[in-house]
Amino acid sequence: MKYGPVPLREAVGTILAHHVLDHEGRRIFTKGRLLSPSDIETLAALGHTVITAVMLEANDLIENEAARRVGEALCGPGVSLQSPGVGRANLIARVDGPLRVNVDALNRINAIDEGITVATLREHTLVRARQLVTLVKVIPFAVPSAAVADVEAIARDYGPALVVSVRPMRSCSVALIVSAPDCALERLLADFTRPTQARLEKLGSRLDVIVHVPHQPIDIAEAIRAQHAAGRDLLILAGISATMDRDDIIPQAVRAAGGTVSQLGVPVDPGSLLMLAWLDAMPIIGAPGCMKSLQMNVIDLILPRLLAGERLNRADLVLMGHGGLFDDTPDRPMPRREE
Repeated sequence: MKYGPVPLREAVGTILAHHVLDHEGRRIFTKGRLLSPSDIETLAALGHTVITAVMLEANDLIENEAARRVGEALCGPGVSLQSPGVGRANLIARVDGPLRVNVDALNRINAIDEGITVATLREHTLVRARQLVTLVKVIPFAVPSAAVADVEAIARDYGPALVVSVRPMRSCSVALIVSAPDCALERLLADFTRPTQARLEKLGSRLDVIVHVPHQPIDIAEAIRAQHAAGRDLLILAGISATMDRDDIIPQAVRAAGGTVSQLGVPVDPGSLLMLAWLDAMPIIGAPGCMKSLQMNVIDLILPRLLAGERLNRADLVLMGHGGLFDDTPDRPMPRREE
């Protein structure tokens, strides 16, 4: 691509680089216009003898075609492509769910050519159908076709999910197991039931059963096994006190039921005392106290991903520290700032 001044008599078939105004300041041509013989006559009548234009070379790909091809290369399951022009391609979510971005591939693609830029929402953002999740913008009027081919090759390297995708959330059956002595049961049920139900309904799932048992490993384990046998997709365990150790009551109960504790403690606040465990393919959340609040906390990070069928492990939770500091809940006993 050659960019620069072109004598008007040689400008047919070139691409206009700047807007053109008439003598009254009204725009008559916009940049990016492919100049025709009649356009040249109009420009000459306005007194132009030279214009700034773009001359394409054999290996150039015009901006709109380049953006479309890059967008198609990135587009994975749960995402559709829109090509509105002006060097843009928009990737739009087709379903509700957590956004998947292959960050390594994205970084490689953005390093290929300064004229090809790809901006996404943060990975694992919960997106809604018809939401813009990725914007491809080709900066100049054309880019080398080899650069676009390199983008396509990188995308192919990363398999069928490609670079950007949205995993749809399932409609899951969830059980809430509340373990507490009788004297505290009514309060805990009131604290945990409403926000748990609200979160699940917002994500397209349902709280099918609430079980209350004594806060003892044998009783909680029996309830876990019963809900697993009933075919629940997810269990949430809410105890009278936060889980502080792998030998605490709730982790003991998970192991007694045949499950495995994947992680106790997450670098997210509020919510650092969360426990994540598994019994076969069923995730078990040991709820931190902040789950009683509808304010953004660790539950809002992991719940959409679990409902989308993702098997989170320790490494996934460790990565949540970056961006894991949220506003504090008003009822915390130890505020972050001194009065």
